[in-house]
Amino acid sequence: MVLLELMQAVRAPLFTVSEFEMPLWNTNLPEYPHHKRRAVGRAMAEAWQWLENEGLMMADPEQPNGYFCLTRKGAALKSPANVEAYQHGKLLPEGLLHEKLIAKVRPFFLRGGYDVAVVQAFKLVEVAVRSAAELSEDLTGQKLMREAFHPEKGPLRDKLAPSGERQALMELFSGAFGLARNPPSHRDVAISRVEAAQLIGFASYLLTTAGYCPK
Repeated sequence: MVLLELMQAVRAPLFTVSEFEMPLWNTNLPEYPHHKRRAVGRAMAEAWQWLENEGLMMADPEQPNGYFCLTRKGAALKSPANVEAYQHGKLLPEGLLHEKLIAKVRPFFLRGGYDVAVVQAFKLVEVAVRSAAELSEDLTGQKLMREAFHPEKGPLRDKLAPSGERQALMELFSGAFGLARNPPSHRDVAISRVEAAQLIGFASYLLTTAGYCPK
């Protein structure tokens, strides 16, 4: 991301590798000891390759012979806030999330509202389960999950699955709400960025599972 910041500062829309490498080895005032040249060169090459792999820069389509330019995505990362949002988004990629979570939960996560994002994710699961099971609005949280996925009478139980698996499915949903949803809903709980991403991913799995459970 440091290299990207330097690319943003280049006035011309095109640039080459040498524009960033040569100043490091200026004969009058080198930035690094000469014996570090290989290590620094490798670090520069890895950073350059990473930016290409991330789709933030590319070979210029009109002058491909050694000339590069920022992609539209790379050019949009102009401020520290943009970069931070991008880094957060990498931890919670859209491709792993249910479409409802992308629209209603991911924005909270990108802004750093991790506890809010987790609660909102499990709220969507709760609403989906209640709707699919056609149960009363009075049922919430673990009680709702145990009623919806009850292994013998739950409307969302899988009648073709062995009894042990039906029991496990009920415990999975009920336990998720008891451990992951309830604590941040009722008191201040410190949730790290990584933990929030993991819990939201888990909520996405539950949301998808609830959608496929037969009545």
